[in-house]
Amino acid sequence: MKIYIFLFFVFIVVVAGAYWAGGRVASQKCATQIAEIRAEQQSVNLENMVNVNEKVFNTGVRDIRRILHTEYTIAE
Repeated sequence: MKIYIFLFFVFIVVVAGAYWAGGRVASQKCATQIAEIRAEQQSVNLENMVNVNEKVFNTGVRDIRRILHTEYTIAE
């Protein structure tokens, strides 16, 4: 009878260990996905910043004033 109780506790420990290990694996997969998403978003942000900087550096002050004058008036 004692061996059955011992085997039952061993079974419970194995099941609990597998549950814990599965949780750790899922946590690592989630962290990996988040890191990939952040890296992709960083790349998109950097590309957008390069495009904006290119437009800013290639636009003169007179052009900006003209655009603002045509787009907006004092009444708005």
